[in-house]
Amino acid sequence: MDKRSDMINSMRKEILSRKSELDSKQIDTIYFGGGTPSLLSYDELMAIFDTIYSNFEISPNTEITLEANPDDLNKAHVATLRSTPINRFSIGIQSFRDEDLEMMNRAHKASDAEHSVKTAQDAGFDNITIDLIYAIPGLSTDAWKSNLDKALALEVPHISAYCMTIEEKTAFGKWEKSGKIIPAGDDIARDHYLYLIEQLALAGYDHYEVSNFGKPGKHSQHNTSYWKGLPYLGIGPSAHSFDGKNTRRWNISNNSLYIRKMELNEAYHESEKLSERDMYNEYIMTGLRTAKGIDLTYINSRFGIDVKTQFEEELLPYFNSEIAILENDKIKLSEVGFFSADRVASDLFLLED
Repeated sequence: MDKRSDMINSMRKEILSRKSELDSKQIDTIYFGGGTPSLLSYDELMAIFDTIYSNFEISPNTEITLEANPDDLNKAHVATLRSTPINRFSIGIQSFRDEDLEMMNRAHKASDAEHSVKTAQDAGFDNITIDLIYAIPGLSTDAWKSNLDKALALEVPHISAYCMTIEEKTAFGKWEKSGKIIPAGDDIARDHYLYLIEQLALAGYDHYEVSNFGKPGKHSQHNTSYWKGLPYLGIGPSAHSFDGKNTRRWNISNNSLYIRKMELNEAYHESEKLSERDMYNEYIMTGLRTAKGIDLTYINSRFGIDVKTQFEEELLPYFNSEIAILENDKIKLSEVGFFSADRVASDLFLLED
């Protein structure tokens, strides 16, 4: 039996073994992500779907997303995917410029990016999100504007845009150290982000999370469940799960080891119990990244913390500069303030004693 079959069988076995974790809960979102799920065949996908539908209660309006690389979405494969329950694509465009894609070591070309979206649309998929990256080294403001123009011309209902970050121990980190690439500075990143916000607002997108923009009715249900702290079940190597209370678990990342552990019925995951401090900090971090902000009344009743009093000194500069707004006992970040979401959140974190 080949490795792909082994993996599919292991994932199906895990789904069956964890049925009780979501017992009596209706499934509202299913997300195929990580690796290259768009390479799965019809039979492989349907084997997974058969296991899911046979063991869980699935909402009739379930959002079912498949992450895809642009070069995987040819006409024949998209037509095949149309005959599965999948109803939403998340396409990793990143950029419509070949020089950016080459620098990021992406396999697809700019022409593939545009073609993949149109192919999905022609097949009848109308719920599509694309990923874009701004502040790429060498990406001028004019080039970023051109990227956005091409994205808007495709009329996709959802766009996720992320600032490029360069980690020290990655290839990009080594290139930066050697001078092969020069990272975009904070000023450029901020300019790109503010232009993004402005243009997507004009085009009718809701800016409902720091990096996410959706037309009304097309916000990502799956990602929203993370930000709300709802329970989710992750299946397969590296997948994470949360029980909606205080336990998080994650599967081992090595594919071969995951398959072997499943075959031998051995432990294939680790877990941790979140402390009250962890859960408070997570609520602050995720809440401030959304348009709804953090609810001070909820925080007081749930954690016994009066944020306005305890963090008065930290909050005042943000209120004065209109980075943060206090409204109906909720703290929200302004559009400009979203760029500083991580900094604001860290100032409201509870630190270890």
